[in-house]
Amino acid sequence: MATKESGTEWTTFLSQVRAIEKKDSNMTSDQQIERLHKPGSKYLNLNPFYVLQVDPDAGEDEIKKQFKRLSILLHPDKNPNDRDRATNAFETVNKANKLLKEKETLEKFKLIIADARNRVMKMIEEKRKDAKAKGITCIEDDPAKFSHLVNVMASKQLADYEIRKTDKEKKEQEEKKRVSDEAENEAKRLKKIEDEKKKWEETREERVTTWKDFQNKGKKKKKTKHMLGTFKPPKPRLEERH
Repeated sequence: MATKESGTEWTTFLSQVRAIEKKDSNMTSDQQIERLHKPGSKYLNLNPFYVLQVDPDAGEDEIKKQFKRLSILLHPDKNPNDRDRATNAFETVNKANKLLKEKETLEKFKLIIADARNRVMKMIEEKRKDAKAKGITCIEDDPAKFSHLVNVMASKQLADYEIRKTDKEKKEQEEKKRVSDEAENEAKRLKKIEDEKKKWEETREERVTTWKDFQNKGKKKKKTKHMLGTFKPPKPRLEERH
């Protein structure tokens, strides 16, 4: 069970973390663009609190104020020398702000950050015990390091969620395509049957006429054969001898 002293120590530590995060929020336009494009940003930027550089406990007004400040800094027109990356960063900030505007989404991200902090705290506690046993300093006691670890942990959870979501959507699309292809093939099969049936009906009269002609020709041949078979030429007479 945590003591009052350890609780105070933890509160002080979090205050230091927030102070560092506040300092980071005062970056220039170039620094902010770089922050949102650095290695690992694909996953770090899934965390809207990281993107907007606000604490999960920040109020609506604080989030709105920070969003406005970042929007001005990152607007493409304000960064003509790095327009493409500024545009991408500007869109990333807009997306993060939209996510935090939705109450349900906001609560979901708060839970993810809280879980990430708890995981990091447990990890640090284990490393502290190991470091103490070895008589060395635990680098995770650095507030900046802690803030980074929480962001990384939260991003990992969000990335895992996105991967599962993407896989699910991919499977759903593949299944949808499979069903669509089957329906299309079945439709083609039925159309082919219908076309063949229609063609058969359209050529009925022609087939009947052809059959009648064939029968008539057969009758004529039989009649001619009968007439030739009944004809007997006269026997030649023997010449009388004188």
